[in-house]
Amino acid sequence: MEMDPHTLQQILTRIHQQMRCPQCGQRVPVDLAAIKVVSESAMLLQLKCDACNAYIVLQASLKGIEKISAPPYEENAFANASSTLEVDEITVRQVRNALQESDGSFEKLFQRIEQATESSDAGTQIA
Repeated sequence: MEMDPHTLQQILTRIHQQMRCPQCGQRVPVDLAAIKVVSESAMLLQLKCDACNAYIVLQASLKGIEKISAPPYEENAFANASSTLEVDEITVRQVRNALQESDGSFEKLFQRIEQATESSDAGTQIA
């Protein structure tokens, strides 16, 4: 069975939320290494309780997995993140101007923004 990593992580998270050791009652860690077998309808996991060192074999049904699966998407191998950003020209100009005023340093830019935010917060508190 082919499963995307997001769906697999959701399954493991749900198992972790519900799984307690049958011997001591403590929460049992569930991670990717615990998965031993995956078939079309079930998953077999070998878990170990950190508290009492008990080994647990768990069979998890994969019925209803289609409800939590991430929808497929079309991937464009030639696209990158910057080609999908949609920003208006005014915002781009403002960022460029702010960077020029900060000598191209993001650190200086963020310090200026932080100082401006602090001074506006102080002005709000006084009023």
